[in-house]
Amino acid sequence: MARYSDIDLDFKAHPVSGDIVTLTDMEALKRSVRNLVLTKRYDRPFRPELDAGVHQYLFELATPVTAIKIKNKIEETIRRDEPRVELLDVVVTSVPAKNSFTVSIVFRPVNVRNTATVTLNLERTR
Repeated sequence: MARYSDIDLDFKAHPVSGDIVTLTDMEALKRSVRNLVLTKRYDRPFRPELDAGVHQYLFELATPVTAIKIKNKIEETIRRDEPRVELLDVVVTSVPAKNSFTVSIVFRPVNVRNTATVTLNLERTR
């Protein structure tokens, strides 16, 4: 039996049952961490205060100082809002040529030895 499960927010239908596909265990946690980092204020209907705060830095220059600010926000958000994982490392690398950031988040599910990595590219959309 799955230890953790979440619905897939892509709302894909199961090929046999037609129900919404669920993500389990490590995939559920990876998606949760990814969604937390990408969440902006008022994105979540019943938790409008939830805000990772990284989007505000995407309109600044891609410097090492901005990368440190993004790293701190990500660490704070995951530690506060995802109790199912133990955060091991967050690496934020600035890509000045594209004015974007590459983020790698390494974590381990609570009471499990396996680690997982979520890699994101953060860039402004406008």
